[in-house]
Amino acid sequence: MNDAPKPPELRSQNPMERAEAVSRFLADAARRARFSARVRGAYKDSSFAARRGARALRIAFAVLFVLVVAIPNAMSVAYYGLIASDQYVAEARFTVSGSETPRPNGAGVIELPMMMIMQDTLIITSFLESRALVEQLERQVGLRALYGAPSVDRWARFDASKSIEPLIEYWTKMAEAKMGVPSGIVTLTVRAFSPEDARRIAEAVVSDCDTLINKLNERMREDTVKVSEQEVALAVERLKTAWVELERARNEEGLIDVALASKSQTDVLSGLESELLAAQKEYQIRSHYLEESAPQLRVMRRRIEALEGQVAERRAQMTAQESKGVAALARRTLSGKMTKFASLDLEHKIAEARYQAATAALDAARQMSQRKMLYLQVIEWPATPQESRYPRRLLYIGVIFVGSLALWGALLGLITFVRNNMA
Repeated sequence: MNDAPKPPELRSQNPMERAEAVSRFLADAARRARFSARVRGAYKDSSFAARRGARALRIAFAVLFVLVVAIPNAMSVAYYGLIASDQYVAEARFTVSGSETPRPNGAGVIELPMMMIMQDTLIITSFLESRALVEQLERQVGLRALYGAPSVDRWARFDASKSIEPLIEYWTKMAEAKMGVPSGIVTLTVRAFSPEDARRIAEAVVSDCDTLINKLNERMREDTVKVSEQEVALAVERLKTAWVELERARNEEGLIDVALASKSQTDVLSGLESELLAAQKEYQIRSHYLEESAPQLRVMRRRIEALEGQVAERRAQMTAQESKGVAALARRTLSGKMTKFASLDLEHKIAEARYQAATAALDAARQMSQRKMLYLQVIEWPATPQESRYPRRLLYIGVIFVGSLALWGALLGLITFVRNNMA
């Protein structure tokens, strides 16, 4: 179709045939010319659209590069290289430890276990992020003035007109406390915009932590002594009650000692018999070298006769009581009295033992209250930093550069994928 039409052969034809052949040739040539023009126009239009789309895509890629890569990196370089204020870090290390305490001796002596010390260390770390500490630091060093100074760049400084809650949030970003396990050492880091401010704030924080430990000591001393005093008061009441009950029973029964009361009758008879035997033995010995009419022997005989009469009388009384059942009744009465007195005496001894244990615990508590049970041992005091640690300019600029390039590449891939699928 693209071949040019051949002119007609006119020599062998008459004029009429030649005219028709020329007419056909011209019509065919015109038709071919029109078709060729349309094809060329179509191809021309298609090539222009493709070039225009590629140009728009290149412009979009360039705009994305400027927005995603160029502008953020220029801003990061300008901020971290020229505007960002230096931040200095003061560091302190301390630990909470307990004083030596007596070992348990069964008298209620209280020890300070390691778990309690760790718990108090956690209390300190929580206190470092509390509102109470921020308010104390505001009164002591003026946190708002230090962190909101005009010399600090506007993106890093604190707005001094804000309330306490934003100040607490800002403080938790500028200070950090970490507790090492199992050493229990607390590492405190405080950031500020000058070396002296960082050291001042860190020293104030350590001082406030020591004040908190002293308050905990005072509270523990008061609680320990108070509990021991309550135990002593309770033991005294129990001892008084047991003593009153025992004395009341003794007065009601008219007895001082139950054991002596139960043996009183037989002991009297045994004593008389022993005394009689001794007198008879002595009389026999003296009768060997004294005459019967000697005054000493007459006195001894009268004494022996009196003792014999008393023994006989006591035996007669006991025999009469046994015959009437009085002895059995007396034994039952004494047995009941012995049981009652034994129970009361046991209660009295228990109350006395509790009182002794309570007084020992109170003495130990008072001795412990004379010294601190918890100490804030500062291992490393805050020092004035020599170089700024924040911001990490090269690191932050590099992170922003790599991140922006990655984002720009992801957007390019997404746009190319969508364009290819829509073509």
